[in-house]
Amino acid sequence: MIKVDIVNQVSQFAEITKVKAEVAVDAVFDAMRAAMMRGDRIELRGFGVFQVKPRKRGIGRNPRTGKEVRIPPGRTIRFKPGKDLQNIGS
Repeated sequence: MIKVDIVNQVSQFAEITKVKAEVAVDAVFDAMRAAMMRGDRIELRGFGVFQVKPRKRGIGRNPRTGKEVRIPPGRTIRFKPGKDLQNIGS
């Protein structure tokens, strides 16, 4: 599923135009992006939790040359599915 598919689904479920659905989807994504840039945790009950976690610095290896490369510390985003989402497979 890509963004266009999400916009189409929102348009159908909410019975609104695709233009309004795209504005709504963009607004949600922008709000989530801004929250994660601040390091905030996003919890969507029944769906899951997005959390920004620190990433340790380390040493990697260039697969072509085998030369060691330093990996700087940074941040990464983790997603933990909620109970409703975990039970989909069973």
